[in-house]
Amino acid sequence: MSNTSKRETHTQLVLSMADRQGLDLQEMVLRAELSETDFEHAIDQCLGCTQPAACKCLLENSMGQLNLPEYCRNEGLFNELSSK
Repeated sequence: MSNTSKRETHTQLVLSMADRQGLDLQEMVLRAELSETDFEHAIDQCLGCTQPAACKCLLENSMGQLNLPEYCRNEGLFNELSSK
């Protein structure tokens, strides 16, 4: 897998997991509620995860809001943004 497609995959995982937490990260960036740097950092965090296949499976096989898996490297960010 090329770096571009791997990054795109993880970008989608971050966006999808955030969406399941009730967070629209793209909208938050547009409204300056989340910096582009923090968004890119979230993707970098996801790229370092050892469980992307499990995350993808979880997202595909569940409906609505879900609890973050314990391995999610963006849990702190999502919790922080949810509390605002």
